[in-house]
Amino acid sequence: MTRMYSHERYDALVKDTVGKITELSQLKGGEYAGDVDRLANFRRNADALGLCMEQVWAVYAAKHWDAIMQYVRDTAAGKVRPRLESISGRLDDLIVYSILMKAMVDERNDGGGNGS
Repeated sequence: MTRMYSHERYDALVKDTVGKITELSQLKGGEYAGDVDRLANFRRNADALGLCMEQVWAVYAAKHWDAIMQYVRDTAAGKVRPRLESISGRLDDLIVYSILMKAMVDERNDGGGNGS
């Protein structure tokens, strides 16, 4: 039997994911950045380490990417590994980090649009 992922199921996944991303952005944003500057933790750590915000972002995002890639390798090898965080949670985190990078690009472009 051929497997199929319906458009309806995909649409429901997108809707659920957007809700989770919104919640994560609000909750973690407050924990890490405070109430004023959404990029505060990136600025703070960049200043402390003599780096730019994007370099700090890259380290944070890479942690989730590494876990996702290990999942891919494990899946290809047929290995089941206990995980502290679900792969779906890692993907949600990486989506949030992608949006944070968009904010950094937007700021660097002085709010001038898509960053291209």
